[in-house]
Parts: sequence; structure tokens; C-alpha cells
Amino acid sequence: MATATAGRTDTRGFAAWFADFLRSELAPYPGRGMLVARMVISATITMILIMTFRIPGAATGPLYAFLISRENLVSSAKSAFNLLIAFGLCALFVPLGGRMFGSIPLTHFLWEGISIFLIFFLIRTLENYTITSGIALIGSSALAIWYLPGPANANVENTLWAVLAPTIGAAVTIAVEVVFHTFHKQDELVDGLNRRLKTIEDVLRCYAECKDRPRELERRLTQNAMVGVSSLRRSVMRSNYTRLYRAQMNAIVSLTGRSLDFAAAMTHTDPVLPLPDQQVALKLAEHLAAIQNCLASKCVPPALARVSTVQTMPLLRELEEMFSLIPRVLEGSAELEAFEAFTENIDGGFHIFIRDAFQNPDHLRYALSGCLAGMLCYITYMALDWPGLATSVTTCALTALSNVGASRQKQLLLVAGAVIGGFIFGMGAQIVVLPWLNGITGFALFFAAVTAFAAWVGTSSTRLSYCGLQIALAFYLINVNDFRIQLSLSIARNRALGVLLGIFMMWLVFERLHPKSAVKQMVETFTRNLGLLGQLSEFTLPGHDAKAIARVRRLRASIFDNFGAVNAQADAVPFEIGPRRNQHMAARDRIRRWQAMLRGFYILELALLQYTAFAVAETLTEETLRDLEAFDRLCSQRLAIMAEALQKQTDDAPDAPLLPQPDCPDWPQWLQHGNQEEMQRGILPLATELARILDRLWSDVSSAPLYSLE
Repeated sequence: MATATAGRTDTRGFAAWFADFLRSELAPYPGRGMLVARMVISATITMILIMTFRIPGAATGPLYAFLISRENLVSSAKSAFNLLIAFGLCALFVPLGGRMFGSIPLTHFLWEGISIFLIFFLIRTLENYTITSGIALIGSSALAIWYLPGPANANVENTLWAVLAPTIGAAVTIAVEVVFHTFHKQDELVDGLNRRLKTIEDVLRCYAECKDRPRELERRLTQNAMVGVSSLRRSVMRSNYTRLYRAQMNAIVSLTGRSLDFAAAMTHTDPVLPLPDQQVALKLAEHLAAIQNCLASKCVPPALARVSTVQTMPLLRELEEMFSLIPRVLEGSAELEAFEAFTENIDGGFHIFIRDAFQNPDHLRYALSGCLAGMLCYITYMALDWPGLATSVTTCALTALSNVGASRQKQLLLVAGAVIGGFIFGMGAQIVVLPWLNGITGFALFFAAVTAFAAWVGTSSTRLSYCGLQIALAFYLINVNDFRIQLSLSIARNRALGVLLGIFMMWLVFERLHPKSAVKQMVETFTRNLGLLGQLSEFTLPGHDAKAIARVRRLRASIFDNFGAVNAQADAVPFEIGPRRNQHMAARDRIRRWQAMLRGFYILELALLQYTAFAVAETLTEETLRDLEAFDRLCSQRLAIMAEALQKQTDDAPDAPLLPQPDCPDWPQWLQHGNQEEMQRGILPLATELARILDRLWSDVSSAPLYSLE
């Protein structure tokens, strides 16, 4: 079948793209002002408590207003509890290690290196993001304390102060969230999805009624399409939902993002729809309204009765395809959940480490690289006898906490954040603002203003939000680390230079020693996921075999993680500059489109897998089981062929034709002539939907080279 494209590839230069990018990212959206206000209130109250009770080294305290989850009150409470666990671990580990190894220079050096290695390894392998952030920031800050000559009891006391500051920040943040949710009981994730779906619904109703779109609707659509759904993905990733619900929501988030792209493109390519297509648009708008109601009430929306024909506008037909998948995703997951042996503890209960923490060599390489960067910072400020640069190790840890994509994007956001927060707001305020302040009230107002700016940037999508966190860190390191208004330019200079030193060392190790562009990582991860989905399609689950179930779960976890990695690298591609930027943007557009299809395929394939296992399989005929096995093999074949074709594509020859591929095998006849029993069991609708997705994906992959601009 023909596949629409979401408009032409953005071929503008980096400067033009970046200006539009900033306008869209920093534009207000519903709920943003309230979120920023909560962050500012939490950080400011934390700062006042720190200054009032004279807590030293407390820069990380207000920072936790940026890190604690805010999807709902339960999620916020779990985040705060997890932070207490992380703080307790740091309070035990650092003084104990310092007592055992800190007195002798050689063992002290080895202890620093091993500690930094453990911090980076835990950043990479811990399942819980909140615990990870707590260990990373507190651990790296405490290591700088034990650089001091002593006495040991003073170092222990300073370490405990360093743990107390973020504990206060977490407690204040959760208190603010309790007050907020008492008066405002809504789910941030569902609200974000419904706002975007409502925008598309309004566009479709304008098409159906053949009237001009209001300027405000055009602005909302453009902003949503530009910013995307990465902030929603971040909410899902940092939430405490089960793995089933996260996979379900991730699929819907991805489908919503692609639908926004198609809707935005349709407003440019098809200003007016013919009469038959207006009826299709009206049906889709009504279906979207039902989806929004069901998302809010946690129920499964009704299936979409397709009304489009081959004459329907391609982009409108694509929207219909996307919206028809949302009920199937929710329904498929619900069907799968009914089989307790297969879905019991779908997230495996409480896991401390990710599943492949001690098997995947990439984690070890990452930890060694991070350890090298941190130790280079440590050796530098030790050799120069410049303890003010100790903020560099904390900066390395903060850099590692981000999953925004390629190192080049991280470095750009880091440098921008360090310059704005450290030099402009930090040192600039020491020259222009702080000398005129003589009390906590004036400083609190100034602190709140800078925090509001950082929080506004921090509530952008993941492509920019990391810069807001860096602005806050650089500013807090200068102005909150001591319980006084900091007027010393030398102290501010040292801490700001420490941030830049950490940025430089992370760039040197991760960008120079292991150079790999975001687009290459994106394509490699996507093709690897195609292969894993092929394995999942062909996987046979023999009843209640515990080992087979464990293998399926590991496979699903890898696929789920790869989806997130592809999104992170896709967000980083626009930040890369070079003669092949346009080709890379074209590849990015295609990968994002295909990723949305694959997410739907992933959820539906899990639902189909139930029919080859447990009690349901025992009631199926041998012929039906053979048909399912043949169908699974064909799905796996197609995915493997597409993965092989994409691996051979390079940006060196963007317009080269695809290599010859084997003829696409026909689907089995039972897809067109399934019996009533199969229809009632849901086998045929699931298989038909899977075949439809693969047909569209096959057509799109084989229609043009990956890096082609056409």
C-alpha cells in the first residue's frame, strides 16, 4: 500500500533551525506555568531553610526540585522515598571508605578511582532513576569533601551535611506536591496526551466543517509538532509505573507524536479536503474524543471502523491508521495481562539493577570511560592544588545522568548551561546585583527569578531541558554552597571553571576517544531492534516453561530499552552540524516514522504470543497453531530482511538505490479467510493488524534509500 510522508525533510541550516527550535521549545503550553511555579517554590523554600540553619555545601538541595518526579502524588512520594534510600547508602559508603582508605595517599587515590567507577556503573545499570540521581550527585560531591586533609571527624560531619541538604530539598518538594495535588488531582502524563490529541481533534473538525483554522490552533499545532512528545516519554521513563503500563503508554505516546507530525504536514499539503474525506475527518475527530475520555477514565476505547478508501488523501489515511492502533494497543495489552503466568510481575517486581547489568560489556566500557573522565578531573585539580575545581567531578556525574542522546548535544547544552548559570547569572550577579542586597528577602527574590528561568528551560522537551538543569546547578554551586551572599569572584570563578573542566573531560573521553555520531547510533539501534522483534515474533513459548518466560522477558526488556535509545538519538540528530546534515535529518524523519509503527507492532505481537501458550493454545486446532507458526516465521523473515537492508545504507551515497531484496512472501490465506472461531478468539484481528503494519513498513523501507532527500 502507499505510504504517506510527513512533509519534506527540514533542509534548513543549523542557525535557522535552532532559532525556530528555541521559539517552539520556550513557548508556553498548558500546565507549564504551574509546573515552573511548583519548582520555584520548592527550590526557594529549600534555599531559605539551608541559609537559615547554616548548612554547608548545600548546592544540591534546591536542585532536587528539578529531579523529583511529578507525574502524580504517588509517583512523587515514591521518588522522595527512593531518594532517602540513596542518601542513606551514600551516608554509609563514603565515611566508611574514607575511614578505611583515606589516610594513605596511594589507597586514597585508588579509593577515589573505584568510587567514581562505581558511581558511573550504577548510573548505567540501576533500574530506578531517582536512586541513580541521588547516588550520583551526593556521591560525587562527598568525594570532594574527602580530598580535604581532615581531621576525619570534620570530613564525616561535612559528608552528613551534604546528605542533609538534598534530604531537605526532597522533603520540601514532596510537601509542595502534596499541597498542589490536594487542590489539583490530575495525571500529568494523561493530561499531556489529551492536550495533544485535542489539538489534532480540533484540526480534524475544522477540516470536517470546511472552515479556516483559528490562529491559536495553528500555533498549538506547530508548537506541539516541533517540540514533540519527548517530555511525555521522559515522564513515562522516570515514573514508577509497571513495565506493562510503561510499554503501553510509550506506544501511545509514539503514535501521538507521529500523528502530530502527519496533522501538521496535512495543514500545509492539503488545505482543503474533498467532501468524502471530510466525512473521514469527522469520524476521526469523534474517535479522538472517545480516546481522550477513555485515557482519562482508564478504559479501552472502542475500535475504529475504517471509512477511508484508496482515494482518501494519503496523510489522512495515515492518521486513520495511527488512531486505529491506539485501541488495539490497549486492548492487546489487556488481553495479555489476563494470562497470569505470562504477565505476572511484568516488570519483574522490584529490580535493583537492569536485566543485563552484569552481562552487557557496554556497561563496563561506559563505567570505565566515566571513571577516566572523573579521574582526569581529580588528577588535574590535585596536581594544580586547586580544590575549587572539585565541582568538575559532580559535573561529570550530572552529564552521565542525562539520556538526551549523543555526546555532542550534551556538550552543547552543558556549555550553554554553564555559561548562563555560572558566568552570566552567577558571576554577573556578584558584580551587578548581590552587592546591593543586604538580607535574605532580596536574595530569595533574586534566587527565585533565576530558578524560574532555569525551570522554564528545564520544562522544555528532553532536547533542551537538560540545559535548564545545568543552569540551576552552576548558579547554585556559586550562590548556595555557603550560607551567605557570595561576593568573592575567585570562589565563583573556581566553581564555574570546575564545571567547564568536567564538561571538557567528558567531551574528551566520550567524544574524542569513542567518536560516533547520533545518526549512526540511531540507525544501529533501530536495526538491532528490528532483529530483536524478529526473534520475538518467532519465539515459541512452551506452556508454563519458566526458563522460556524469563527469556521472553529479557527480550522484551531489550526491545523496550532500544525504543528509548532510538528516541534519544533522534532528538540529538538536529544538533549535529556538517555537510551531510540534510541527509541525516532525512534518515531521522524516516526512523521516527518507522519507530511509531514498530511500537504498535511490539505491543500487538505480545498479545498474539499468548495464543501459542497456556490454556488458550490447548483449545486451538493443530491447523491453527501451524498457521500461527508460519505467520510468525514470515514476520521474522520480513523484519530480518529490512534490518539487513538498512545496515547496508550509508550517508556516503545517500541516493544509491537499495540493494536487491528477496520478493516479499505472501501472507497465509487464513488471514483473508479465517473461520469464526478464530475471529472470536481475536487471533485474526491481531494477525491482520500485524500484517498491515509490516506491509506499510516494508513499502516505506523499500521505497527510497534511508538517507535520500526525496
